[in-house]
Amino acid sequence: MATSIVTTNLGTDNKNADDSKRFVTLINNNPYRFNIGLVTSDGRYQELRVGAINNLVIEDSFTNFYQSGYIILNNTFDALERVNDLSNTNNLQTSTNSSPVKGYLMRGDARDLLVVDIMPDLTEGQNNYGNVKDSNADKAFKMSQIFAIYNTEEILGNSPGQKFKKMYFWDIHYELLREKNSYFSTANSVASATQGFISTFDDRQRSIYTGDALKAFLLDFFNDDDGWPIKIGNTFEQGSTKIFFSAPAKFKGIDCLHYLIDLHASSVKNNYDKAFLRIDRNDSTFNFESLNDIFKKAVGTDANSSAVLGANYIETFKLGAYPQIKDSSYNLESVSFTPLNALFMDKYGTINNFTFDPMPGEFTQEYVTSVLVHSYDPGEKQFQIDQERNSMAASLSVYKLNYVDSFKNAGQNAGNVYENIFPGEYRLKNKNVKNVFTIIGDDADQRLTQGRNKVLFNSVFFNNTVNFRVPGASLRQAGQFVGITFDGAGITSEFNKKLLGVYFVIDVKHIFTGNEYFNELKCVKTYNLDNLLLNPDSK
Repeated sequence: MATSIVTTNLGTDNKNADDSKRFVTLINNNPYRFNIGLVTSDGRYQELRVGAINNLVIEDSFTNFYQSGYIILNNTFDALERVNDLSNTNNLQTSTNSSPVKGYLMRGDARDLLVVDIMPDLTEGQNNYGNVKDSNADKAFKMSQIFAIYNTEEILGNSPGQKFKKMYFWDIHYELLREKNSYFSTANSVASATQGFISTFDDRQRSIYTGDALKAFLLDFFNDDDGWPIKIGNTFEQGSTKIFFSAPAKFKGIDCLHYLIDLHASSVKNNYDKAFLRIDRNDSTFNFESLNDIFKKAVGTDANSSAVLGANYIETFKLGAYPQIKDSSYNLESVSFTPLNALFMDKYGTINNFTFDPMPGEFTQEYVTSVLVHSYDPGEKQFQIDQERNSMAASLSVYKLNYVDSFKNAGQNAGNVYENIFPGEYRLKNKNVKNVFTIIGDDADQRLTQGRNKVLFNSVFFNNTVNFRVPGASLRQAGQFVGITFDGAGITSEFNKKLLGVYFVIDVKHIFTGNEYFNELKCVKTYNLDNLLLNPDSK
């Protein structure tokens, strides 16, 4: 199904429309363009009004390249699929075409599509965000996505005939990867590049860099003939190691994608870090970037060594529920733990309730420890064990370089940042280790993906975690950085140095309920502004 059919039916990108007519839905007292519709590949569609939507949740998790969620519709008397039979369409909007209306009928083949086009009016003075109008604001706030509905259920109400239809969805590109087999081989890329006959090439000669292999696979899989073309972004890492890969007969596209990403080691300057694939929610552009490069764009410094906002820093939140301390006997902190001049939306950026949890001890002892990587090199005909580069000490060193040092100037204590991973004697002295075996036998750098890089991943994503719910703003996405600080002055304490600062956003939920809109954010913090470990040799 061509994407143009979807956009034409719902008018999701009508540049000629009068903006005063396009932004007609009030959500959180802000004017929004809120176009939500159901479309099938055979041309049926049903546009949904806000009144028909009991709940819409779109989740953006950084560890998934795609977004997913669910929508709950009021489907009393099966109004969704009987719209032609009912005089009261229950806020379901029928087609305005002159041809006879074809009611929406669910196909149940993952080609029932949910099309989302959500955009707030950013006209200065017409919104509660403040003056956010710049060259990138429209793209930052716009949510324009096509989802495949992969499961449904009906929920009974309390009145006769009352029920609700809950539809679960995820990005259409993820659905296609789950369905279609792939016959990709890096040998094809080599043949194309050399314009030669490669039957005499050995496996090493048929290899290409892992990032190039992932890019070639995506372009091969999402070809124009399928009707869902993609774009490759400017940020697409090549990697430091090569791979020869031909998809096994049983592999779906998603299997190929996971295999290539799992064996990708970033560049030397990024310490062979792990990289993450992300798809832009507006134009189907795929980007592939190391976590270290992402963290480098959290906070920067100016000529005076003062903190400035990095490209990935979006806003600062303030803890509004904390009492204001006025007793002069306390040592008060009036300087922010976050960069100055960051966007703060008074009505949308105040945190009244939150949870804050350290890394669970069972995860620390199980998943953040030395990993001895065993392998066999068929060329040298020898078994080998990689210990030094996969040790806890080596992992901690890279953790600090990649995910801590970026925040040296993030707050008031410029230059004083410390890792918040406490290794303990057992893990630091290899009394608590894990042993894994890998088939990667001939490239020590690539074998880091099976040991140390998994430890680094766990060190970041299971770290000190804050969860909170705030009024919604569509610019919030996973993979960005936010600051959390006081609303005013607070008491100096070690806990504040642990709690406050710059966080990496790993999960965002966009929750629409009627005319209300909320975000639920899950964020992790990888550093402290003080060395909180009293005894470095503690077990």
